[in-house]
Amino acid sequence: MDNLISVRFLFLCFIMLYDVQCQSKSNIKQLYSDVFSNYQKSIVPNSDFSSPLNITVSLYLITITRFQEVDQTLDLAAGLKASWIDEDLSWNPSSYGNAEDIVVPLTDVWTPNFVLVNSVATYEPLGGDNANSATLDNTGEVSIFVGDVLSSKCTTNIYKFPFDSQTCYLRFYVSKMPLRTVTLNPASNPVQLAFFTPNSDWSLQSYKGETSIWNGFSLFTFTLTIQRSPLYYTVLVCAPTILFGLLNPMVFLLPVESGERIGLSITILLSYAIFLSMVQTAIPATSNPMSLLLIIMIVTISLSGIILASTIYISLIYHRDPKTKMNFFWRFIGTRNNTLTGVQPFTKNCKEENMKSLTETSPSWKEVCERFDNIVMVISYFILFIINCGYFIAVLR
Repeated sequence: MDNLISVRFLFLCFIMLYDVQCQSKSNIKQLYSDVFSNYQKSIVPNSDFSSPLNITVSLYLITITRFQEVDQTLDLAAGLKASWIDEDLSWNPSSYGNAEDIVVPLTDVWTPNFVLVNSVATYEPLGGDNANSATLDNTGEVSIFVGDVLSSKCTTNIYKFPFDSQTCYLRFYVSKMPLRTVTLNPASNPVQLAFFTPNSDWSLQSYKGETSIWNGFSLFTFTLTIQRSPLYYTVLVCAPTILFGLLNPMVFLLPVESGERIGLSITILLSYAIFLSMVQTAIPATSNPMSLLLIIMIVTISLSGIILASTIYISLIYHRDPKTKMNFFWRFIGTRNNTLTGVQPFTKNCKEENMKSLTETSPSWKEVCERFDNIVMVISYFILFIINCGYFIAVLR
């Protein structure tokens, strides 16, 4: 019986305590009426105008929407959270049912108009006409959150495409509020990724948020570094380029008598030209700086043209008249073994002068072509090896 009475007594105490701590609708109405009775939202809520109002800011990155290399623009969805102290909006919670905070329309309080300085879309305050709200704390702290899809200017560097990374800056300031009126301060964690959704083409490598002074205004700068996912471009562009380069010098393995050399060289050259026209939309069209991969592709198609010209010329000298005089260069190319034979007949009394004759083995035009084929093929593969190794060393370091 005593235990039952004790349980009922504790239950009644809990109900009474709950009733005391729980605010009613009338409490919130009275709080709103009292707080905003003499409030002027057009005045900057600074208790001491000899010093600027301190606003703490942090950025919530939501997603990276798109990055355009040619236009040099970065599109992303983000929100900016700001908080400051407004002493006119403080109250005693015990007078209003222990209400410690309330949510009011953003239009009812003074709010800073944050603007993206390096915007390429619109030069309007963040959030636009969205029906945002502000959270008021009993200590006078006001917190707002404004979000938007932002499009900013971002200087690109595609030299290492498709293994490139880009560093972009988003700069925010309070419109029409100079440094003497408002100062922006970064929060303890100025960049939040709690709502971040990764992008399939770009991965977030690093980020930071910091404040600075810009033309008499307090500036909050969000810096992020994004890296491209190279697999698609490696399969679509890099691999075929290397394959065409390796296939080109193989025409020198075909015998000249087959008559297929020139046809194969032209086929490879035209195939690579068609391939370039197909993938031109996949390669960023900018020349400051030019993509190293594009330089490799230009070298590859130029080498293909040189191989075609070499093939035609080798076919020409292959069918020359064997009686055509051969100069020193072609003799040097085609000679594999030069045999010098000295003949010295002697008499029995060794009184006759020694007689010498020189016999030189001259190569045929067919041997010259075979040797020249090997030389051009080795040189072609050497050039391809150097430029491909140089490319991957440059982009992966």
